[in-house]
Amino acid sequence: MARTKIILIDAFKLEYLKYAPYLRSLCEKKRHGNLDMGIGHWRGVDILFNGNSEIIGNFCKGSGKLKYFKYFKFLDNLGRFGRFLINVLFNIPRLLKGYEMFKTGKIPVSMLCKLDVSYGKHVGKKSDIDFFYFGELDNLGHKYGTKSIQIIRAIRNIDKKLENMKFDLIFSDHGMIDVEKIISVPITNDCFIDSDMARYWGSEEELDKIRGELPMENGRIIEWDKKYGDLIFLVNTGVLIFPDFWNENIVKGMHGYDGKHQDMKAFYLLNENGNKEDLKVEELHKILNGIRKRR
Repeated sequence: MARTKIILIDAFKLEYLKYAPYLRSLCEKKRHGNLDMGIGHWRGVDILFNGNSEIIGNFCKGSGKLKYFKYFKFLDNLGRFGRFLINVLFNIPRLLKGYEMFKTGKIPVSMLCKLDVSYGKHVGKKSDIDFFYFGELDNLGHKYGTKSIQIIRAIRNIDKKLENMKFDLIFSDHGMIDVEKIISVPITNDCFIDSDMARYWGSEEELDKIRGELPMENGRIIEWDKKYGDLIFLVNTGVLIFPDFWNENIVKGMHGYDGKHQDMKAFYLLNENGNKEDLKVEELHKILNGIRKRR
């Protein structure tokens, strides 16, 4: 049985086609467009391959799979070496299970031990799929911004490599926007602070106090599964929360906001004749399922 060939270009958006002559030439005759991936991190990719998802962040409350970290809270006091050990302790169990591995940023161990990870194995790495990943644009977009020479060079380099690659679907997981404003939010003993979302757990009294301290003119409260937060504050597109649980320094580009914003829209290109057609990720999921079933 032939395998479906899928290429993910992290943080690519339609606007970048002006730097990608090969991709642009494909778009002149093949079905492509903007892709609405929804709110948060990772959820859109999960929907593309599985059809639905509740994920909006890398971490959530759950069955306490990371509770072993309660014995390693002292590592927070050991600087970079301590964080290195935290990442090793975090990723060894994931490596043994074949899960995606990643760094833990600046998440306090006192909070890490209360959490679970929202995903295990990469949802795109299935037995009937040849999956290839380009990750450069995400890192460069965060560090240098969306209009930097570093981004332009990376896009051209990826575009050149794509000339020799067969595909059924090329897509990105989100766009990227340059940071326009920086705000701070309350940090409690039971919260998770992303760069674009602040999530809190606690009593009604505690949550009311937090709600009163949030800069509501820069975002809104969203309702979601309580394991992601009893109170979830999503900032407006282009606003950056700092300090957060990930970054040592203020970044220049960010994503994970409301997926309806043009700069947050991902990109897709199908290897079939057609025109530009903007889709929701749920719609692309159905198309992809059809491709996989025909193999």
